[in-house]
Amino acid sequence: MSGPALERASLWRRFGAFVHELLFLVAYLFIVGLIFAAFSGETSRAGRPQVLSGPVATLQQIYLVASLGIYFLFFWTAGRRTLAFKTWGLRLVPARARSIEPVDLKAATVRYFATWIGPLLALAIYVATQGAGGVWLIALFANFLWAFVDQDRQFLHDRIAGTRVVRSDA
Repeated sequence: MSGPALERASLWRRFGAFVHELLFLVAYLFIVGLIFAAFSGETSRAGRPQVLSGPVATLQQIYLVASLGIYFLFFWTAGRRTLAFKTWGLRLVPARARSIEPVDLKAATVRYFATWIGPLLALAIYVATQGAGGVWLIALFANFLWAFVDQDRQFLHDRIAGTRVVRSDA
């Protein structure tokens, strides 16, 4: 698509979309988690939730991360947008795009895996410090805090993937 020059989305608009996306993802993960529970046979017993352990718990975590990946790869490619991006008037484009262009699968995949940098860093700090202090909380949002030091106000995962979020009220 060709059109006017792309306007970078403000940090606050992107943070708003992030919070909106998180609210939706809680419901999404609940639903896909129920699907996993139904197919794995790991349901609550005697009216109490069952805590999964061992290989089933590992498989569940892989399933949840993969289902999130499928969700985001679907919406970040071929010009599609998540509900939060539509609501907040945002669109994901290649970093060098001069007009609205779809992001390719490779860039979307890199962006998805790069979004895990903050959470994995937070987990590593939490384990290393046994939860002491609260530095791990800061690390959790490292991808987003990066925007405050980036010259273009890009989130870390966008910088790594070669993508950017622009305004697109259409």
